[in-house]
Amino acid sequence: MSDDQAAATGSPLPVPPLLRDLAGWTWRLLILALGGFLVVELLDRLYFLVLPFFGALFATSLAWPVVVFLRRKGVPRALATWLTVLLALVVFGGIAVFVIDRAVSQYSDLVDQVSATVTKFQHFLTVDLHIKSSSTSSIEKTITTYLNQHKSSIASGTLSGIRTVGEGLAALVLWFFMTFFLLYDGENIWNWLKGLFPQTAHHRVHRAGEHAWARLAGFVRGTFIIALFHGVVAGVTLAILGVPLATPLAVLVFFGSFLPIVGSILFGGLAVAITLVTQGWVFAIILVAVLLVDNQIEAHVLQPFLVGRYVRLHPLAVAVAIAGGTLLEGIYGAILAVPFLAVAYAVARYLFVGDEDGPGGPAGADVPGEDDDAPPAEDRLVPEAE
Repeated sequence: MSDDQAAATGSPLPVPPLLRDLAGWTWRLLILALGGFLVVELLDRLYFLVLPFFGALFATSLAWPVVVFLRRKGVPRALATWLTVLLALVVFGGIAVFVIDRAVSQYSDLVDQVSATVTKFQHFLTVDLHIKSSSTSSIEKTITTYLNQHKSSIASGTLSGIRTVGEGLAALVLWFFMTFFLLYDGENIWNWLKGLFPQTAHHRVHRAGEHAWARLAGFVRGTFIIALFHGVVAGVTLAILGVPLATPLAVLVFFGSFLPIVGSILFGGLAVAITLVTQGWVFAIILVAVLLVDNQIEAHVLQPFLVGRYVRLHPLAVAVAIAGGTLLEGIYGAILAVPFLAVAYAVARYLFVGDEDGPGGPAGADVPGEDDDAPPAEDRLVPEAE
């Protein structure tokens, strides 16, 4: 308040304008922070619904081009959706069965090779370094016992993130139904959501949704191709080097690539460690060299062309998002942090800046028709009207 107002009210200490503005910003930011915290807590309690929903969004973004292709060939919408879903189940189900079978069949070989490597290491410690054998005699027994006790966990690793098998199966069924209906009836679902807003806001909401979907679909598809590239390179290299569990390790590298920066380093390091233990340091160095070349190809070729045009985020923003997501929701938060940030940035940019960039990328990059800002059919938020 001004000096005259302070004098009129009898206040001996008038509040400076700067302090008043800072106080106003502070309580507003505190309310926003509290609201964000409550939203995160609610999502955490509803994880059984939230995780399948986000999984369905990712799966829909991957499968939608197949549905579009079939419908352009004259296949009815319901049949196109079913064919797409069945194709995905056959492909990924077959891969899962193959990986589990290879893991179980090769795990004994891994235990034997680890035992032999530990024996050589014990010999190096006792003979070359003259360390007492009593200090190293239990190393082999401890490691091999641990590996044998955890053999069954390899076959059930796909359910390790679910509290119980029953919850995992229920979440899988829920994910399947969500994915199917997003593919089949996404247009009506989106129109219902859009109808929750005032009529005057429908156009801006629809355009913001298109921007958000284009960013999410571009990120998921680009990351999927990059992850597939990493998995194939790792699998072929490990198979040539004769490393046990080459196929399961390649699958781990594939899934780890969905976690930017951290995932490829973590699971690539695991593959190098197993190679070092089972095949020696020469093959381990070869694998490291291959993974470094693979990483450079991703950074300079794949990322700019497949993901960079959709997710224009600074590496520092990506790192901070992953760290924050990990602190809030663990591994799930780390995986969802980057696409969530990219979508939020795309929506905010559209609402405050407008259509300087089209939903699919730079201005004019995806010009399919009369609307210069419309995304291509495979990037649309919802199916076109029949």
